[in-house]
Amino acid sequence: MAGIFKAYDIRGVYGDALNKDMGYQIGLAYSNLIGAGKTIVCGRDGRPHSEELQAAFIDGARDGGTHVVNMGLCTTPTSYFACSRGGFDGAAMITASHNPGQYNGIKFCREDAIPIGYAEGIDRMEAAIQQDSLHKNEARGSLSEKDFKDDYIAFLADSSASRHPFKFAVDCGNGMGGFLIRDFLKAVDQDAVALYWDLDFTFPNHLANPLDFETLAKLRETVSSQGLDFGVAFDGDADRCFFVDDQGEVVPADILTTLIAVDMLKKKGPGAIIYDIRSSKVVAEQIKANGGTPVLCRVGHSFMKAKLREMDGPFGGELAGHFYFKDFFFADSAFYTMTTVMNILEEAGKPLSELIAPFKTYVPSGEINFKTTEADRLIEEAPVKFPGGDVNTIDGIRIDFPDWWFCLRKSNTEPLLRLVVEGDNADVLNRQVESIKEWLIGSGAEVQVGGH
Repeated sequence: MAGIFKAYDIRGVYGDALNKDMGYQIGLAYSNLIGAGKTIVCGRDGRPHSEELQAAFIDGARDGGTHVVNMGLCTTPTSYFACSRGGFDGAAMITASHNPGQYNGIKFCREDAIPIGYAEGIDRMEAAIQQDSLHKNEARGSLSEKDFKDDYIAFLADSSASRHPFKFAVDCGNGMGGFLIRDFLKAVDQDAVALYWDLDFTFPNHLANPLDFETLAKLRETVSSQGLDFGVAFDGDADRCFFVDDQGEVVPADILTTLIAVDMLKKKGPGAIIYDIRSSKVVAEQIKANGGTPVLCRVGHSFMKAKLREMDGPFGGELAGHFYFKDFFFADSAFYTMTTVMNILEEAGKPLSELIAPFKTYVPSGEINFKTTEADRLIEEAPVKFPGGDVNTIDGIRIDFPDWWFCLRKSNTEPLLRLVVEGDNADVLNRQVESIKEWLIGSGAEVQVGGH
């Protein structure tokens, strides 16, 4: 069981600690958490073992007295939609998102698609399983089936104001985006160049993880060679996405956050925009310039959603490609993000590269990972090694100086320290990156290649 209970969900190699028996126990634990007599929806991704894991989870939830509506195959945002629009008491999604095919997992929500992370209930589920304190209910919960796919696509179509026939490519990475893309395009009267739309969770082309920019090579080449307006790539369960502009360049997620934030503030008026601690300082600058309130948040979808809901803001964005919308139940959806960007492009009548150009003011390093077991100590030492900056410790540490800043965070799942640096120009950036590397390597940390 060790290691599968994560900060935001349950995740592990299927057949090891996460298996059919554990799936049953997790279902029972989830039922005990939300209460007997409640009704939840439960969907699954297309992994070969997802159906078995879902069946075991549902058995456990029903034995706890919870009524279950089986959604079958769906994207994770479809489960958020169904939970909120259907007035259910919770949702469970069987998915390992972008992880390789041997993995599986479960994401949880309460009513209104409020996420359940480790601190919000996964910790209690883990403890109940470890302590063998799960309890069955006298009355077993019922089981029914309902497919929310058509309702979700209709919702997305209603959110799309765009009637311009764009030329674009969509890379589903053989993940769950392919389950929706054809019906979605028909609903919004668009066509797209298809890249890996067939469900295949062996991921024969590349992992469905657009945060790894190497997976975007084919999308970039397609946009450039065919002269397309843009490209978009989804992750495995279609809650995250990354864009490629009309020049074939990857649009960093914090730059897209800035574009959408400015649009939201112009349309909806002043409000709070949530962004994560790794984001460019242009995000806060543009939010303020357009009458909004920038709210820095720790990394992680459960934290971002909670902060956006608390502030009742219209929008939030995260460097990993999660984009959160009040109008989408304070949750994230790759398809909803795509319709939002298409609306912006049509209204502006300008190429994506031109729209984001004013926001590419600073020079980012991208994420640099260091293998170390001393992450806590190094984070604590950072203000001493680099004194005089403005220090923020809501998530690891971020230190801002007049012409550069850096952020150090621990990985939740690996013995890694993650570094992000941004400078006012390339010379400043390169100088400071080398300075930080020299310190970390001198302290025993080892630079890792890739590994977002």
